[in-house]
Amino acid sequence: MRRLTPAFIVAAAALSQPAVALADCPPGAWFCEDEAPAQPAPPPEADTLPPPPPAVEVIEEEEALPPPPARPAPQVRRSQPPVVIYQPAPQQPQVVQQQPAQTQIIIVAPGARTHVVRRHHPAVRVTPPPAPPPPARVMAAPARLRTPIVAPAKRRWQPEWGLNLRLQGVAMGSDNDRHDNGEQGAHPDAGMGGFGLGLRYRPVPAFAVEGSFDIIGGTDYNGFDRVETPFTLSGLLYVNPRSRAQFYLTGGVHWSSATVQSENADPRLSPNPEGTNFSTEYSYFGGQGGIGLEFRVSRRLALNIDAIAFIRKRTDDNAASGPAEFIDPNTGRTTNTSGGGLFRGGLTFWW
Repeated sequence: MRRLTPAFIVAAAALSQPAVALADCPPGAWFCEDEAPAQPAPPPEADTLPPPPPAVEVIEEEEALPPPPARPAPQVRRSQPPVVIYQPAPQQPQVVQQQPAQTQIIIVAPGARTHVVRRHHPAVRVTPPPAPPPPARVMAAPARLRTPIVAPAKRRWQPEWGLNLRLQGVAMGSDNDRHDNGEQGAHPDAGMGGFGLGLRYRPVPAFAVEGSFDIIGGTDYNGFDRVETPFTLSGLLYVNPRSRAQFYLTGGVHWSSATVQSENADPRLSPNPEGTNFSTEYSYFGGQGGIGLEFRVSRRLALNIDAIAFIRKRTDDNAASGPAEFIDPNTGRTTNTSGGGLFRGGLTFWW
């Protein structure tokens, strides 16, 4: 614009000269009409443009700007929220650093150098506030409830029936005593054994009753062949009924009948009608008592052993009028009362 200003001035001066010439010729003058129009003066040469300004020296000055006034932290534009995976340990806060664009200032003064000043703003560090501490978990202690101690329900006892199968042996006196005639008081082959079965009913855990029938045979104390069939009624008192191995006490009464025979004549025996040997029959009534052990293999099966002592007396018709069954060789005393021992072992099936 400054370069075109002189041209405008020259053009305006050229246009103003004809108007002045017309002003020197009065109206109606003859000489003004015949005068040839003046040749327009050549336009003055345009002013030469001023030389270009000298080279501008760019001086970069690092000016320390005063710290910017306190202002709220700029909002950081964030893209789509990231996928957050929660882990036991909290993540470190992310620090975002943003470098602002450099500001360029150009100072132009007439007849002076142009200064370009670049100011570097310090980097602005945006540090998010520290994460708040995790909320404290306050757990109220549960109230203690006093629950009454309830004893476990006891299994109600159910009455049981049992079938006992057993083997048994009879213990008799020694054979050291001798009669006056030199015969032994107990036959050297004396010994008896047998088997039996019993039916038991157990209404309560600590008590049971049993009825049993046995068959016992062998050589008796006098050396006679004997077969005896006792029927026994007993009670069993269990000491520890809740245990697997149960001790019991037993006692009761029994009735028994025996058939005795021998090939040799004896005043206590009568000849048979066939005349082949001598025999007699005895009847007894007595009592017994002992101890035993029952071991429960399972709920339905038990093993049992016991030792029984018995005593009895003859009750047949010849007990009072006939010869006595036993004679003491030393004193000559006779008796129809006898005793012994039984050792039994067997199985009991319960249901």
